[in-house]
Amino acid sequence: MQALVRSSPLFGVRPDLGLVDAELEELGRCTKLQPLYRQRLLQIIHAGRAIDTLLSAILDTYGQSPKSGIGGKLHQLKTLPPAARGYLNHATAIAFEIAIAHKRNRYAHKAGSFPNSQLEVDRFVAEVHACLAMIV
Repeated sequence: MQALVRSSPLFGVRPDLGLVDAELEELGRCTKLQPLYRQRLLQIIHAGRAIDTLLSAILDTYGQSPKSGIGGKLHQLKTLPPAARGYLNHATAIAFEIAIAHKRNRYAHKAGSFPNSQLEVDRFVAEVHACLAMIV
């Protein structure tokens, strides 16, 4: 994912893409943490922060004031011109909202909530990767 971010024309132009890159680096470092529930939670948090910041950077680039939350930002991407970098159609925005925003919110806002398995985390990170690949 870092290679995708670093290959973006915005990388080096927008300082917040450096922050996205740093979050993705932290995501990689989490794999050595113990206990496992903490490792998995931090992977969700770092991947979520990376995509949240990237969404804001793209919207800022187009002169839009990013809404709060990943879901709101995903829906804002629908308002971009279809040929614009970062544009998402309605169905894709909804799919990413369910796969990324809802899942991330469950773990970020509900005390005592942790991913049940590494597979769940891997699926979440794969969705973040897919979203990132579509909008960068």
